[in-house]
Amino acid sequence: MEGSLLWRRVPQPIEPGSSDSPQTITLHSLSDDELSEGPAPKRQRTTSPPPQSEAAVQGPAVFKRDWAFKPTLTLPHFITVNDVHYKVMSRMEARDYPILYIQPPTHPAYDFDVLEAILRHTPDEQPRAVIRVPPDNHWEIDARLPFEKPLTAYVRDVFPEVTTVTLENIARKQFELANSSTYADAAGLTALRQIFHSWKQATPSPHPQWSDPLLMLSVLPTSSGITSTSRAIELPFPSTTGTLNRLDFDPMRFRRQWDYFLSTYSTVDFKRFMADLLSRHGYTVMEPNNFNSFPALVFRRTGHDYLFFMSLHRTRIPKLSLPTHTNPNTTGMNLETQVGDAAAQAVKDAHAANKIIWLKGGSQILPGHADTVFIIRDDNARL
Repeated sequence: MEGSLLWRRVPQPIEPGSSDSPQTITLHSLSDDELSEGPAPKRQRTTSPPPQSEAAVQGPAVFKRDWAFKPTLTLPHFITVNDVHYKVMSRMEARDYPILYIQPPTHPAYDFDVLEAILRHTPDEQPRAVIRVPPDNHWEIDARLPFEKPLTAYVRDVFPEVTTVTLENIARKQFELANSSTYADAAGLTALRQIFHSWKQATPSPHPQWSDPLLMLSVLPTSSGITSTSRAIELPFPSTTGTLNRLDFDPMRFRRQWDYFLSTYSTVDFKRFMADLLSRHGYTVMEPNNFNSFPALVFRRTGHDYLFFMSLHRTRIPKLSLPTHTNPNTTGMNLETQVGDAAAQAVKDAHAANKIIWLKGGSQILPGHADTVFIIRDDNARL
């Protein structure tokens, strides 16, 4: 498991005629690639010397931080490693988990802001994983840093064009979902490490619901519009922090494409502009058709089995107005005509399997705010 400390036995050379002598065991930690593959099968004894590459293997990195403390009844949970007491990272209602994390004795509980600041400014002070090692189940400290960079930096690597506000909102929401709390526990930190490893290796995540920000978006309500038959969705301001209710992409990070988008009002160009943006962020978009009304895209992301349907809009006010004549459901617009036969069938199949996510996205240009390309979730079904 990514984030755990696994060990394997390295056989030592055995001289002929001395097979009854005890075998010396050397321990070394597995690399990240080996961790993702699981432990290797046990090898049989051999009388030939081990390969040079194995004979030269060094022991695991040694944890050298001075985090020892003297436990008292008023101090939190601790473990003992090699006769040294360490404070265990925990919180009220922490979940049971086979991996624990130790922390500096002066550190408080870790919420998102505390952990992000530590990773940014003093990464050596971040918690370290500890596990029990058989056969006697003694505790061992994994001296490696659990995180190589701040949480927001991992998100930036995968979603390079989101705004700074969206970047932090994604990282914060991901942290809170993985930890089932605003404070970290061992299960949550390990889940984050697994997610970041899957992003780096482009492999399916064991936690897909926390790996894709479009699956983490809050659902925005739809209200009555100006007329009795119209509807509207109030859009939170792009600068809203602390919650993930919209994704915003910064046009200054794709200036050439944005300038062209502003110069054309072609529906086909709109679809291709949004399809290209999604593709740059790891989504696979089904080929947009050339239909000039009711622009929409159908797309998915490797790592989970949900399908996204996103209708496209331009707005210059803090809401999406949805009059009846722009609603394909009320105008009798055929789904196949709107998005093409293949995409329409994919939508119907995903809808039947309850694996469809309904989105709206496009451009928002507001006075006093930076221009933005947004995506929201509304769950207003096209079918």
